Amino acid sequence: MNQLLGTLVVDTEEGYRLSPFGFRLFARLSAGLSDPDPGIEAVALPGRCPECGADLRAAAEGNQFQLVCADGHTLNEGLLGTPRVVADRSPETAAETLALVNTQATQLGVSGICPSCYGRTTGGIERVDGFGYRYRAPCSDCGNRFATTVGDCVGTHPEVMSFLAERGIDARSEATWTLPFRLPDSETVVSEEPLWLRVTVGEEFEESLDPMPDRSSSVVSIEGRPSLTPAASVHSATDHSPLSLPDRDVRP
Repeated sequence: MNQLLGTLVVDTEEGYRLSPFGFRLFARLSAGLSDPDPGIEAVALPGRCPECGADLRAAAEGNQFQLVCADGHTLNEGLLGTPRVVADRSPETAAETLALVNTQATQLGVSGICPSCYGRTTGGIERVDGFGYRYRAPCSDCGNRFATTVGDCVGTHPEVMSFLAERGIDARSEATWTLPFRLPDSETVVSEEPLWLRVTVGEEFEESLDPMPDRSSSVVSIEGRPSLTPAASVHSATDHSPLSLPDRDVRP
């Protein structure tokens, strides 16, 4: 018991109790989330493989999912959401659930919140061989190694979400892998020192938006949408303080 005190167990006037961390761990174990289920079938997902155009699916690997295509390309080795998430759901609902879980978890991760234990994280953008630039934010509380694309860092910016909403895309629930700008290695380098990257949002539309994050993943400027605003300069503190945008015309 002494080995558990201070981590999984706390000593109170009423006796020993699980600590907050111990409770979260016990809840996962009691729910069976740590037991791999080999019987979970692959879940068909929206979107196409950027390498070959094949259909996408979430394939169970141990106790987690991998984002793969029908021709064997692996896009993501660790989709968030255990096989339990899709149990007893229709294929359509399972796909929607996985998309929502991953979209919301990504928003937490790039906002400095661990999507696993909700502890505070500090991350940054770094170069990764074979993947371009990636945003990494490991959690010192639970050990979660959150990492995502540069496009995901700008995908939850209010200006980007507004741009997509005007074109019928709800960025709050849209599967991140269906949006080209959120895929790996979709950024271009504006400056290496200091590091500024450009992500083009909406190349498939007549207009596009170009958010530029720095090494901390904060958006430092936005260009594009000439019919609304020629250039919007955005400055953000690294502590994720709210971003302010200049007044702009609103499309009726």
